[in-house]
Amino acid sequence: MASKRNGDGDLAVAGAAEFYTPKKHWASRLAPYASEWAGFLATMPVAAGAHWWMTSEPAAMPWASAGLTLLGTGVTALTWYCARARAVIVRRFATATAGITAAWTTAATIAGPWETPLLQLYAFGGAGVALSWSIFKALKRGGDFEAGGDNLWEKVKLAGVKTGPLEVEPNKVSGTLQLPRGELDVGDVQKRADKIASYLGLRKGAVRIIEDPEDASQAQMTVVPRDVLKDPADWPGASHPGGSIADPLVFGVYEDTELLRLWLPGDPKTSRNATHLQINGMNGSGKSAGFKQLATEILTRRDVALIVLDPSKGDQTVGFLQGSRAHLVTDVGACKKLLKALPGVITNRASQLGRWGYDQWVPEAFTKHRMPYLVVWVEEATKLLKSVEKFDVIAQEARSAGISLVLSQQKSTFRQMSTDVRSQLGAVLCFGVKDPEDAGYSLSDETLDAGAAPHRWKNRWPGCCYLEAPGVEEARYPTPARTYRATDEALAADIAACAEHAPDLPEDTAEALGLPQRASDTADDQEGGTVVPMRSTTPTRHTDPDVDPLEALDSLQEADVDDDPDDPEAGLASLPDETETDLDEVDPDAEIPEVPDTAAQIALPQPRPSLARARANVENWATRQPGVFGPKDVPTDLHGRDRSWVSRMLSALAEEGVIVRADDPGTYRARPARGHAA
Repeated sequence: MASKRNGDGDLAVAGAAEFYTPKKHWASRLAPYASEWAGFLATMPVAAGAHWWMTSEPAAMPWASAGLTLLGTGVTALTWYCARARAVIVRRFATATAGITAAWTTAATIAGPWETPLLQLYAFGGAGVALSWSIFKALKRGGDFEAGGDNLWEKVKLAGVKTGPLEVEPNKVSGTLQLPRGELDVGDVQKRADKIASYLGLRKGAVRIIEDPEDASQAQMTVVPRDVLKDPADWPGASHPGGSIADPLVFGVYEDTELLRLWLPGDPKTSRNATHLQINGMNGSGKSAGFKQLATEILTRRDVALIVLDPSKGDQTVGFLQGSRAHLVTDVGACKKLLKALPGVITNRASQLGRWGYDQWVPEAFTKHRMPYLVVWVEEATKLLKSVEKFDVIAQEARSAGISLVLSQQKSTFRQMSTDVRSQLGAVLCFGVKDPEDAGYSLSDETLDAGAAPHRWKNRWPGCCYLEAPGVEEARYPTPARTYRATDEALAADIAACAEHAPDLPEDTAEALGLPQRASDTADDQEGGTVVPMRSTTPTRHTDPDVDPLEALDSLQEADVDDDPDDPEAGLASLPDETETDLDEVDPDAEIPEVPDTAAQIALPQPRPSLARARANVENWATRQPGVFGPKDVPTDLHGRDRSWVSRMLSALAEEGVIVRADDPGTYRARPARGHAA
């Protein structure tokens, strides 16, 4: 295979033909052109012999002439009929050649081939016809591949298929196939893709056939002679550090050296939909490496938050994310609880996006309103899907709220994932699988028919995969790719370098999901690998109405007592220092005064209102104010939150028309009653 490398190190193809057939001896190269010249040379002795035979029997000459005329006409008609599957120009050229040859042979048989002008017609006309055929063949082939041309398609039992002009790219040659109309369809050619590869001396899977969406009689054939996936490329670093999640996630290369790209959010400008991602692959196929690289790409963007649920492997897969801004949950119960809280988050985010005038999440939702895109990554999703009711509804509604779900598992049979959920997952990343049937649970039939075969890899080629996703050309769906080769240290370094861009979870989202606003707040508060909310330095507020407040206060006091089992005085509160008191004025016979209502007199700390209650309190307070007010004027006990939250809440109330904005920025006033001046 002759090839060279250009300055960038990419494979440059010296010629299309050199991909398909080995170099041939000169005699082999001339052999395809021998038939027309052999026919030209044989015509003269045949005509001379026929003339000698016929003239020896003068009485037979009239009958011989008539017979030769009918025979020539029949051969010409048969040629026209048999060439009906060929191109029009080929059919006409072959028919004309048969007619001219039959006419000259008939005349030469009657008069003799050496007579004038038959001899001249033979010398110049016959040689011209033979030369025309040789030129036609040479131009039509354009090289050994087209040679094989007709020979190739005949060998693989697809006679009649024609190859159009070839397009040569680095490590890829592609061309259009024209199928004989009504005789073959694209499926017939796809079934013989491996036979074509065998004829060309290439590996299985090197030839892919994709149907033309506008013409069923045409197909696109792609041949990739060199397998660049045998050795994975090294991780080049994050593709868009500090960029937007709207930019593609890059985590590998295709076999033709193009980058492997994935988009999660939608794009109204290009009509690309936001998507969820389904990841399949058998144990050891490279799913974990793919997760790490995609997680790194996500965590190096400025406007996205990542929540990872891994109830199976714990820190084994997500350990390199410890200390990053990814929210990690590895306890099964906590994972289920978070997924069950998602519908409320979806509703809230969708309502906010609607108030801001967005049909779906766009980067402006973060730059203007600080709402990041949200990716919820679920490893070993089989363990969690069955425990969450109506998960298909969650998947259906989450995309418009700026949430992408990533569900990773070994295979997505109907026993492990309902077809309703699977139908909502618009993107598929399929690594090596054990059986061909396993690939059918994720990849589309069109991709499999075009040559995708992840079962050939199994887990022997970790990282090799196929990707179907919005934004990716459909012609690339059956193109194999492979993720990069990367170390945890390199990925963690890229994440740390972009830590300054880390966005916080919105407070309402964090509260609903039981997560801190910043994942790094829980870096030192891990319990058995499960992320827990950040511990407060103040005593826990008692919120159970069925428990006596005095008992709650006693429990708080007991919590501060040192309980050392080796200390004999453990559990005893320290006594106050002795003081002298004057007890002479105390009447020991006096009645003991009534004990006051301690519970009513002791001011216990009150719990912070819930988000809904806080909003209602602020709204009720704001609609009753007689004058102009701002965030600093709203009493803290109404909401229990910081001033930035109050500012956002007042702005939202103004957008909803509950209150109106005053003249000064950041100030508001109650909406005047109907019929009164403002």
